[in-house]
Amino acid sequence: MPESLRLVDARRIALAAQLRPKATRFKTVLERLGCIQLDTISAVRRAHELTLLARNLDVAEAVRSLDRRPRPVAFEYWAHAMSLLPVSAWPYLARRRKAWRERYSDDSLAVAEAEVLALLADRGAITVSDFPSGAMHRNQGTGNMGDSWNFRTDHKQAVERLLWFGEVACTHRIGFKRVYQLAERAIPAEHLWDADDEACLRYMVTTALRNLGVGTSKDIADYFRLKIADAERVLRELEIEQVAVEGWKGRTWIDPQVRRSRVTGAERAVPVSMFDQLVWLRERMERLWGHGWKIEIYVPEPLRTFGYYCLPIFVGDDLPGRVALRRSNGDLVVEAAQWDDARADREHLHAAVERAASWVGAEVRWKAEVEGPTEDPV
Repeated sequence: MPESLRLVDARRIALAAQLRPKATRFKTVLERLGCIQLDTISAVRRAHELTLLARNLDVAEAVRSLDRRPRPVAFEYWAHAMSLLPVSAWPYLARRRKAWRERYSDDSLAVAEAEVLALLADRGAITVSDFPSGAMHRNQGTGNMGDSWNFRTDHKQAVERLLWFGEVACTHRIGFKRVYQLAERAIPAEHLWDADDEACLRYMVTTALRNLGVGTSKDIADYFRLKIADAERVLRELEIEQVAVEGWKGRTWIDPQVRRSRVTGAERAVPVSMFDQLVWLRERMERLWGHGWKIEIYVPEPLRTFGYYCLPIFVGDDLPGRVALRRSNGDLVVEAAQWDDARADREHLHAAVERAASWVGAEVRWKAEVEGPTEDPV
């Protein structure tokens, strides 16, 4: 019969796996996490920067994470979503690259792909600005943002497809614009090989479990968007121990390394983005901390229940509240705040906001009163 685990212990394990490891370098944090999600929204800072800052990197190091380096540290690929991954992970994305090649085996973009490859051979590195017609067609579609992406030029589609196939890689950006290179030039030779399917799955499952500490089959599969059946098969083959967490349903697994480490959480207040792996899977966040908060950046303003850019705030092992922050005219504006005083002193809320303000070099301006705990919307 699986060992029983209290919910409070599951919380401690989850936070110890994510926030307690101390590092001062981007490479160290990236290799620990396995992937860091990218997103274009920068209401406070970019999502990948917030993930790094929440783990104690200084602002300069976080901002440099997309810069070109003498020796590449990261590449961009689909992990949980479009993410930064350590170059050492390149072999273990082979299964995913193969799946993309099988899915898009038609030659509809053959001419554009050949032209992109010729351009890369000539220039070594390119951005979308180097394409004959730019990144996308203009003045087409209905005018909605979602529609406009459907009208990218053949060259843009071709280079993205080559990236999915692994023929092209992106290891740095200029501003927030991808720089494309041939994979053989971009990825260090010792990492430029393909692991077999089983090795790829083992890498993803063990990386996920290490960073979750304890998780259900779905939690673990969701980290790299695997099928639950594939994740469970690997977990069984690796003889990973199952546990029964208070209030949880379904199979739950615990990282073998947890038994050898302390699982107490730090008492500092840590704001994280909703693109952070701590809260990727909303149902896991609800199981652990009782909150089913949603991202509302894509929700029309009149329909938002909290705010545009929500940052949950962890204190020790708990999640007592959240804030909605946005930079505006040199200030960091608190557009909404929700806090449960019974779970943590309110000084932690203010400390978290001040910490976020230090990340953007802004003064805090409170626009909203602090609300007490309310029932989360379904």
